[in-house]
Amino acid sequence: MKLLILACVVLLFAISSVVSTQRNHQVSGLISQSIKTISWSSSELEMETLKFMQALRRLALNDLSRDELLLRFDLLWSRIDVLATGEESRPFRDYPGATELLQRFKLHMIAIEPDILSLRPGDQAAIALEQSLTPLQQQVRLLNVQTAAGEKSWRKLRQISGLQDEANLYLLGLLLSGSILIFLLIRESTTNLTQAMHDSLTGLANRHAFHLKLKQTINSNRKRHMVAFMLDMNNFKYVNDQLGHAIGDQLLQAIAAQLQTTFGPKSTIARLGGDEFGIFIEGNHTPAACHQLVRQLHSEFNQGLTIQGHRLYPQLSIGSSVFPEDATEPDLLMRNADLAMYYAKHDPKANYYAFEQPMEDKRQRYHTLAEDLVSALANNQIRQVYQPVVCLKTRRIVLAEALLRWHHAQYGDISPLEVVTVAERAGLAEQLNAWVLTTASSQNMAWRKAGLPAIKTSVNISPAMYTRYDLAGMLTRTLAQTGLPADQLVLEITEDTTMQDIDSSPQILSQLRRLGVELALDDFGTGYSSLSHLKSMPFQKIKIDKSFIQACSSAPQRAHSVLRTIIHLGQSLGMQVVAEGIETRAQYEHLFAEGCQFGQGFWFHRPMSGDELAGLLHKHLQQDNVSYLSDKAAMERQV
Repeated sequence: MKLLILACVVLLFAISSVVSTQRNHQVSGLISQSIKTISWSSSELEMETLKFMQALRRLALNDLSRDELLLRFDLLWSRIDVLATGEESRPFRDYPGATELLQRFKLHMIAIEPDILSLRPGDQAAIALEQSLTPLQQQVRLLNVQTAAGEKSWRKLRQISGLQDEANLYLLGLLLSGSILIFLLIRESTTNLTQAMHDSLTGLANRHAFHLKLKQTINSNRKRHMVAFMLDMNNFKYVNDQLGHAIGDQLLQAIAAQLQTTFGPKSTIARLGGDEFGIFIEGNHTPAACHQLVRQLHSEFNQGLTIQGHRLYPQLSIGSSVFPEDATEPDLLMRNADLAMYYAKHDPKANYYAFEQPMEDKRQRYHTLAEDLVSALANNQIRQVYQPVVCLKTRRIVLAEALLRWHHAQYGDISPLEVVTVAERAGLAEQLNAWVLTTASSQNMAWRKAGLPAIKTSVNISPAMYTRYDLAGMLTRTLAQTGLPADQLVLEITEDTTMQDIDSSPQILSQLRRLGVELALDDFGTGYSSLSHLKSMPFQKIKIDKSFIQACSSAPQRAHSVLRTIIHLGQSLGMQVVAEGIETRAQYEHLFAEGCQFGQGFWFHRPMSGDELAGLLHKHLQQDNVSYLSDKAAMERQV
């Protein structure tokens, strides 16, 4: 019914507008005919006649040239022709006596034309010609006065007045219908505003209303205290996916009702979107009071909610921020609460965090590093060092692991793990991995071109590069660009990375293996992969995590048993075993005795630059040459 009434009003509004417009056009047309067409035409004819008569007098006084006189004569002729033949001048010709006057004017002009053409400046005959035009000029003058003040003009003016009254009537209808329409629009706008400020599902304030109320509250009195909360449900996606959106909606409604009960009528509660809620309460709330509110809320939800026969236990992550201690601006206050909620969501041991400044410092550190990492990659501000891997039997270097090093101007040395984490979160994983692969491969080729002993280079691949991007394509391009043989490159992939996508991991690794590169399972023993999963992976190397090596000092018997098991497991699967973090001679001797083939750690070499490793390889080359010459001389003596 509301829509029908609105449609009728709009139709009435439209009809009134059309009719009113048409009437106004008629009024304008009549005004144009009676004033512009007739009066203007007759006044223009009179004006041209007077100008021509004046030109004749000036010619007789030798004050005007012949050409100027002829120009005025042509203009008068042109005006007469237009009025006599032009379609736009028809209303003028329809006026009584106008056509006859034009005919007489034309005949007179034809008659005096030869005399006009023969005139010269100072010729007194021009006076006589001027006097001959006087009767016609007076008739034109009379016609001009009649068109402006005659009875017919008055009749048209009265007709115009009548039409104007009708137009006013239609205008009144227009205003009336417009007023009704505006009234309905205002009422609808009020309803829409209410809907725009509230969440339709829960009835709570929405994001816009919440931030507006928070801003108004803070700006009205900046000396007051308040606490803001951000809440997020951890298992809401499971409810929607497994039980359906209808139950998910009812769960949100139940949570909204419980929030209102727990935080009370003096709080402002809003559903900010999805399963996220915002709350702020005025008053000086101590940390203990905030904890009490959160415990009360969790206590209610721990009892469970029954929705359509399903018993649900909502798991909430909550963060809080206090005004003005933590922030003095509304947006910053809620951002701090959101940041605290993020910590609560990613801490399995806690479901509530109060904002602390180190959280913001860490967030700011991440954003600064993410922004600066782009320029660091572009300007070669990141470098690589290389830690050798040696054969435990010969103590010779067989491989060099490429390690990231980044010295940030503000934060100093950034660990490789943090660099990788920042790159993955900032969408720079592909760019970073490409730089690492290219730099390591180019360095290896530089050693080879220098005639140094050939060693392999291993590169750590970040989880995002393994699961989200075309790693095989990147490897193909890198090897083609640098010229490094594929079998001289080792990719180190952590155990947890392969577990991120168990179904596709064997396929991805097989694709990499077909390129010819070697694969090493890094940090073995720290992840959660099963033996069946490990057996299906085409790795050539297993790297024992250094935590197992270091455990030999605190619990030697158990640690030795674990190491022995890992070494025998790797060898039984046909894989080479590399031990990381060897720092003492005892660790080295034990690993060698257990049959471990390769080792890496400070006991052998610390990470070094490419040039330093080149120098080390060069010394080994010299030692090999000396040993070869000594062996050769001994053989010759024996012969």
